[in-house]
Amino acid sequence: MKKGLVSIVVAVIIGLAIVWTANIFSSTAISIKNKGHVKVKGYAKKAISSDLAVFEATIFAENSDLKSCYEILNKDKQKVEKYLENFGFTKKEVEFFPAKIGEKFKLNEKGYQTEERVSFELFQSVKIKSEDVYKIEKLATDVVGVLGEGVQLAVKEPKYINTKIEELKLEMIGKATANAKDRAQVVSKQGKFRLGPIASVRIGVFQITPLHSTEISGYGVNDTSSIEKEIKSVVEIEYFVK
Repeated sequence: MKKGLVSIVVAVIIGLAIVWTANIFSSTAISIKNKGHVKVKGYAKKAISSDLAVFEATIFAENSDLKSCYEILNKDKQKVEKYLENFGFTKKEVEFFPAKIGEKFKLNEKGYQTEERVSFELFQSVKIKSEDVYKIEKLATDVVGVLGEGVQLAVKEPKYINTKIEELKLEMIGKATANAKDRAQVVSKQGKFRLGPIASVRIGVFQITPLHSTEISGYGVNDTSSIEKEIKSVVEIEYFVK
């Protein structure tokens, strides 16, 4: 008798559980349809290469006599020009900017600047732009060679740029949108509803990072430190539900 009673109780519990589970799925389906839309994110990424490189440096000269300072700067400029020419850069790729003059003043025992001039300082910047990005990369690592000739040179990290980035962004938006639609179709199939027209679209910021990098920023990333890069795009699309 007790055994039969236990069986009845177990059967009742199982039956209630099935009804409760069915109600959950039913409520979920109704909730989705009453809400009237479904939101999905689409992703896309692509490996890209830089097609333009920029290398900048500044030649520095210092002397107590202004004329001598100009002579030093001019000689050092000629050395840099010769060095770049031997490296294979054309005059079209190399741009020298007008020299800037500064003055250095003596400091007193408290570290404050006095009116006593110690020397003149001259600075002349040079910019090298080339589509041969690997030649710029080699220049950046070998430029110490010109320092051995007595030239005082301050260099900046080279920048590697993809000049077709705006076209690539449009391409990535298209791919991310297609990916979002694929995801939405999977959700609609599993949820047993049909997709309607697009209700809204939000395009996320682009992440242009070194290849295989996991770097990400809410403001987007635009890497210029590497030749080989990866562009990533995210699109959030909201579809009406039928």
